[in-house]
Amino acid sequence: MRAAGGPAERAAALVLVLASWAAAFVAGGRRPGPDLEPFVRRAFPGARSEAVAPGILAARRDGALVGYATTGHADGYSGPLTLAVAADSDGRLRAVALLEHHDTPLIVRSGGPLLRSLLGKGPGDRFRLGEDLDAVSGATHTSRGVALASLAAAQAIAERALARAVQARGQSPIGAPEVALAALLLAAAVGQNRAALAGRTRRLLRAATLAGSLAVLGIVFAQPWAIAFPIRLLAGDWPAWRTHLYWYALLAFTLASFARAGRSPYCPWLCPFGAAQDALGLATGAIRRRAPRRRLFLGLKAGLLWLAVLLGLFYRNPAAASYEVFGVAFRGRGSGAQLALLVVVVLAALLVRRPFCHYACPVDAVERGLRPLRRRLAGRPALPASAGVRPVVPRAPAAPVFRRLRQGLVVAAGLLAVALAVVHLLTAVPAGAGADPGELLADTYVSLDGLRP
Repeated sequence: MRAAGGPAERAAALVLVLASWAAAFVAGGRRPGPDLEPFVRRAFPGARSEAVAPGILAARRDGALVGYATTGHADGYSGPLTLAVAADSDGRLRAVALLEHHDTPLIVRSGGPLLRSLLGKGPGDRFRLGEDLDAVSGATHTSRGVALASLAAAQAIAERALARAVQARGQSPIGAPEVALAALLLAAAVGQNRAALAGRTRRLLRAATLAGSLAVLGIVFAQPWAIAFPIRLLAGDWPAWRTHLYWYALLAFTLASFARAGRSPYCPWLCPFGAAQDALGLATGAIRRRAPRRRLFLGLKAGLLWLAVLLGLFYRNPAAASYEVFGVAFRGRGSGAQLALLVVVVLAALLVRRPFCHYACPVDAVERGLRPLRRRLAGRPALPASAGVRPVVPRAPAAPVFRRLRQGLVVAAGLLAVALAVVHLLTAVPAGAGADPGELLADTYVSLDGLRP
């Protein structure tokens, strides 16, 4: 007989995990913010700056006022961003640069057109993506954040007041992604909870929902669920619901479904990458074969989740802490480790069912960690001690050679996948969050004077 960890051991492990996350949260909050002075010196060469209001500097050259500078703050997809702006006395922008962000490097590499489209705008102009401003493809939320930050900064300069968050004027929080998500959530809710559905009908509905999710949430909108948004919320950064309605709705549905049934419907009903793996498995019959060493990879998944949240909270970089391969699969961008991980998963999907879900997906680790808490909150008795004991069973006959070889390859691929996820976390998270504001300034600075490195 072999006993699993009892309630006391699980409680102690949970305390240690939460304590480590709390320490990372506190330490990350003490990291210094960006300095505006280098930007002012570049935007107004030879001028001296002085504070004229909280967060607003006036630039003077030979005693004459030449303009103002301040920072605008708004929400990107994975956290707050800071945009430095220089403007004339009317608040019309003459120079902009990013000083801080928590998103992928795409916003730096491809954000030049967006930043240049801000130049010349004033607080009375419209800042609409796709019409007045050039959005960065694949970074819509962050592009919207840049637009809102620049508008807030322009208004702050014009009013000689504190920068404040501004809602996008005339913009509904409900768009095509939200409508598509609502339809898929409804289908998943019906399929999971409608007991009267015949088995064949339920299977057809699930297949249709997964196919729709792959096509719409994966390929068209490239917005599958990932741990970046929950890490951001854990860091205490709760973005406005109007700009993040999609993610709040998906999170609320997932939590409500888990509270009701003890399991999230997202993985079996809605995950677009799960659907992609199913499609690969159908071609080879792998969809009928479960991956081996389930207990081993449950522990590894829990460790990956712990590390991702720990680094995300400390470096305030939720985007890079999302080690899932969804960005590479649906957007064509991600770290080299994530690309290699995607290759491993695709090859393994030809041998067993949903290998990424088995190897590294954090959803199962989250659910298993929350189930004891759910039972307590629901007033249900704890599982008896015998439930954690596995009886010794006779050794099964040796599997055929080909099957043993396949299982060995799958396990080796899984260990490689976990190692690649760890490499991504240890390299991409500190690199993304630890970017020097001076380097960001040099890489993103644009001005009406044509000054750009």
